[in-house]
Amino acid sequence: VQDPEYVAQCLDKSVSAGKCLLTLINDIIRLSELDVMETEDMVFERVPLYVLAESCVDMLQLKAEKHNVTLELKGTPCHMAGNREMVEEILYNLCDNAIRYNNPGGSVTVTVVPKGEKVMLQVADTGIGISKEHQQRVFERFYRVDKSRSKATGGTGLGLAIVKHMVAQHHAELTLESEEGKGTTITILFEKAD
Repeated sequence: VQDPEYVAQCLDKSVSAGKCLLTLINDIIRLSELDVMETEDMVFERVPLYVLAESCVDMLQLKAEKHNVTLELKGTPCHMAGNREMVEEILYNLCDNAIRYNNPGGSVTVTVVPKGEKVMLQVADTGIGISKEHQQRVFERFYRVDKSRSKATGGTGLGLAIVKHMVAQHHAELTLESEEGKGTTITILFEKAD
């Protein structure tokens, strides 16, 4: 007769592995969809970026607390021209990464402000940071800076690749600034809505 505690542990591991596999499959499907999607086919609308950021910050507040990370939103209500669903995905991926690769007691600041004819979305964290040699590669599919932390932090290594694709389809400008041990700031400049 099997030890019930051992059986329970095996089931937990199987369920966890299944969830990871499902997340990976969904991310691969999403990237495949983005690869074949034409920008002309996308539905662009007047997107309330600050409102979406507020919703994302509220949704991830519990996860931030669990990781002992402070998550806050700054800025002003403004609208951008874009695809609402994609913008929600961009926000979620950036904020989720900023929480996941942070340090206990760290912070994540999401800022949304108008900048001339553009609208700026910025996600800044006080996390582990990215060394110079890895900064251009973090947007590649399956690329992970710190292989040793991959299991502990979870994720598929596709989040930033998805973000890059979606930003490109918005004809937006994406920049990354980071220093190892001091944190990362990702800034996107979207077209302002009329």
